Amino acid sequence: MRDEQDPGTLELTLPRKRGRPPTFGYAMTDAQRAARYRARRAGQAGHADVRNCSDMVLLDKIRASITAKDPELTGFLVHVLWQRYPLQLK
Repeated sequence: MRDEQDPGTLELTLPRKRGRPPTFGYAMTDAQRAARYRARRAGQAGHADVRNCSDMVLLDKIRASITAKDPELTGFLVHVLWQRYPLQLK
């Protein structure tokens, strides 16, 4: 505690907590964090431009095209993935 009348009392500076500060002012539960992640991925899944979507969305689209048995779309999506991570053959 600090005495407001005493000019010699200094404010204590406590060490900050480790890690990234919470986004909404409180720590999210694992379920909340997973729900936000799924909502972000679902929002990206509707984009027509697969070259700018995240890797996980691209993999979901590849999985869906394989399930739908669409070889042309699967080949295109795999090519986009290959362009992101080209193989270095020795």
